[in-house]
Formats: sequence, C-alpha cells, structure tokens
Amino acid sequence: MKRVFCCLVVFLIVAGCTKTEKSRVPYAPVFFTVSLQYEDKELSGLLKTKSFTKTRKAGEYIGYSGIFVVHGVDENFYAFDLCCPHEAQQDVKVTPSDDGVATCSECKTVYDISYGGGYPMSGPSKHQLIRLDVIKNGQELIIRY
Repeated sequence: MKRVFCCLVVFLIVAGCTKTEKSRVPYAPVFFTVSLQYEDKELSGLLKTKSFTKTRKAGEYIGYSGIFVVHGVDENFYAFDLCCPHEAQQDVKVTPSDDGVATCSECKTVYDISYGGGYPMSGPSKHQLIRLDVIKNGQELIIRY
C-alpha cells in the first residue's frame, strides 16, 4: 500500500511540472468564404496558398491579422491566422509560400503548413500558428474560428 501511495505522489509531482505554453495572440472572430471555382481557383494546386487581409462581403471577419489558406499535400485545405504567435502583434505577419512553409518577417521563425499543423520548424517561436476550422461545401470553403 505504501508503495502505491509513493508512486501516486511521484506521478502527481511529475504531472504537475509539465509546462503548457498558451498562445499570446488575442482571440478575434473568423468567418470567411473562399470560392475554389471562381476568385480563389489558384488554390486548386497542392501547396498553393492565398492570403486575405480584407473582408469581401458584409458579415465576414478575418481574425486578428488576416488569414491564409493552404492546400495541403494530403489534399485537404487548412487555414491559419496571419499573426506570428511569437511576436503576437497585429502588424507582424507570417508570409506563406508554395513550398509548404510560412515565415515570420520579424523573428524569422519558419512554420510547417504542408499538413495543416502550423508548428515551428526553426526560429525562436514555441507556439504553433492559430489554426482555423475549414468546412468544405462543394467548391466553397467556409473558414471560421
């Protein structure tokens, strides 16, 4: 019995020592529509990206710094807030590229966006990009957060 109690105490101490880092990017609502058939058809190729920093219709919201969409190598679509989570400033944005990464202009962190994770690959950031929900409805993507 003493052994079980000691193991339980050690487990609780170890579990309590883990540190989770919460993103410093403020919450901002997102509701945006992307048309894969018309104005955003360039997203049809794998790893193609497109950024949006302004709304196009009434009732749309584009998050804290704007959003970008990537057509992942697994043929799914992913969307992220453009704000670098390390800098957490509205005017410091990542630049997505067609080679599956997004790079912060300020801290130079490189994020992997090819499979929709948004995890830092190199640089000082310990946070992943803010990932948004993407719902595919025919030839339209509905992005929300």
